Amino acid sequence: GAGIAGVPAAYAIKNRLGPNDRVTLVSDRADFNFVPSNPWLAMGWRDRADIAFPIQPYLEARGIHFVAQGLARIHATSNQVELTDASRLHYDYLVLAVGSAPAYDEVEGMDPAQGYVHAVVHIEQAIEASQAYKEFVKNPGPIVIGAAAGCAILGPVYETAFLVDADLRRRGLRERVTITLVTPEPYVAHFGIGAKTETQRLLENALADRGIVSMCNMKTTKITPGHIHLTQYDLGGKEIAQTTLPFAFGIYAPAYRGIAALSRTPGLTDARGMVTVDEYLRNPAYPNVYAAGICVAQPSFAPTPVPVGPPESVYSIQNQVDTVTRNIIAAIKKEAPASALPQRAKWLSDLGETGAAHLAEPQIPLRNINRIKQGRWVHLAKVGFEQYFINKIKLKPGEHAPSVASHVATTVQHLQSEKEAGGTQATRTATVARRLDIAVERDANYELRALAKTLNVDEKAIAAMLLNAALKDAKRYLDEVALADMEQARRDLILAELPENQPGVEFHGGGT
Repeated sequence: GAGIAGVPAAYAIKNRLGPNDRVTLVSDRADFNFVPSNPWLAMGWRDRADIAFPIQPYLEARGIHFVAQGLARIHATSNQVELTDASRLHYDYLVLAVGSAPAYDEVEGMDPAQGYVHAVVHIEQAIEASQAYKEFVKNPGPIVIGAAAGCAILGPVYETAFLVDADLRRRGLRERVTITLVTPEPYVAHFGIGAKTETQRLLENALADRGIVSMCNMKTTKITPGHIHLTQYDLGGKEIAQTTLPFAFGIYAPAYRGIAALSRTPGLTDARGMVTVDEYLRNPAYPNVYAAGICVAQPSFAPTPVPVGPPESVYSIQNQVDTVTRNIIAAIKKEAPASALPQRAKWLSDLGETGAAHLAEPQIPLRNINRIKQGRWVHLAKVGFEQYFINKIKLKPGEHAPSVASHVATTVQHLQSEKEAGGTQATRTATVARRLDIAVERDANYELRALAKTLNVDEKAIAAMLLNAALKDAKRYLDEVALADMEQARRDLILAELPENQPGVEFHGGGT
């Protein structure tokens, strides 16, 4: 798999193996897609090139072999994978990060190929949703954002509802459109955890503030052109009502099952086709087969009248990748493996206490429930994480060392060419979010002021520009571990300084 679990796993394992060890990544998709940004693509806030790109050059730069084929079957007893072209690859250790298959067939009419509702599971679907949305705003009507029974990744459902609300407000169309959120959860912000805390009240208030109607304990039974057919249950699991929602535009999140190729191997999957693993993320029947991501079978935590799947996120998936990597290296060195249970228990505990922050998942692990109210800051943090994750995938070995064409050099050359092209350049002012007082040596102060005068640029503006460029250059000296630590520290600083008094969840304009 070449997604948010497979590519980081391949990178991490390759980094820790010897030069004679071989890592091969197999995928039927040539592009890496940062799936958490697909809802933004559907709203037109991202272009395809912003969140997807060919992965093979980045793999090969790290010495990772890429095979562009789908998986047909795993011959686990002989340590081989059979591909869709009938070829086979031998492995000593196998990491399954194949994602899962949307179970559209479980709800009549939900398959986006039928054209009734849309999905953002795959990037092609998000592009189709974006095209349909552009037509929708020409003649707007009711919108339904929903999740099927058994859906596990519910955070993006809420996020999509807020994104649609924000986009319609930006277009001046919000008063002409009703937005209804349909969920199998027994109450808002259940998220498959079941812990009732302040989370529920805060998210309910956020939905109400934006005029988004939520319908809980709903099983979507059928989708027909222009209508969503629903059955509502009480908390005891008794059917209490059937209703039909009209809609002009809809996006639905499905339940998932394992991909067909996995279920062809006895003992590898559960009844739903998900890979069964022990606490070390190894398959019990085949201990040299590991799994990470949404293909992993996870237990449900709280029985619900309408089935709700166990939660998952980019954050928890990266924890799984770390565990798998450590345990493969431990197996090679014949050392004891590390359990994934403590990390997952900690994440679930955090999510149970601050579940409304899952709105911002799976793009960033927010930890404080109050942060859901600071929409602009949450949005900026998520943009930062998207850029961090994509840049991490694109970073090639050796690129951390600055060359002559540094960011500082580029900045100065740009300023100089602007001056030469225009004769004189208008004085610039620095636009910074926060003042930073720095004591510099006297000579440096003189040189900065002289440079500003030479280039006809405001002193504070050029100081800010040079500092920003120097920081980019400095980061290129860091290895991947240090870069990850720096990014975590940066996000911690952003989240620690969130303002506390902005009501509502607001995405102010655009996707940047």
